[in-house]
Amino acid sequence: MKPPEESILFKVFDVLLYPFMWILSGFVLPVQETHKWHAKRWNWKKRHGLLVKGTDKKAKFSHGSFPGLFHMPVFGGLTKYVVIEAKKFDKFWYVGWSGSIHSLKIKQNRIRLLVGKSGYYNAFGLGDNGNELKLKVVGYGELGDGKYKGIRLF
Repeated sequence: MKPPEESILFKVFDVLLYPFMWILSGFVLPVQETHKWHAKRWNWKKRHGLLVKGTDKKAKFSHGSFPGLFHMPVFGGLTKYVVIEAKKFDKFWYVGWSGSIHSLKIKQNRIRLLVGKSGYYNAFGLGDNGNELKLKVVGYGELGDGKYKGIRLF
């Protein structure tokens, strides 16, 4: 089973929001691609999950803050990220965490995820064939550090 495709309307919103996300990130690339409509409820069985640890002590807001302030570094959102890698998918894969899955397709084997203000969360990967993927941590960084160029930020 796979998450549903995004509607054309939400795809248009993604394009229109890009410049605003760039501003809210403090003019740092890559731009955060996650919006409320991308997270779909998902009953994940937790077989091959990846523990994502890390703390962003400078952040004022963490995951789940209203209205997505954790994605806005200019207002005190998260700035630290983890790079995770998935293997053995065909054309694309999805990333998920804590009862949700991100509906945008990932066509490269690596993705950046923001770490929390404190603690940890479990992430998982789902291949285009519906199978759970093994994930591994490749590295950590901070937005704007110039490391891991070309890797998307979810």
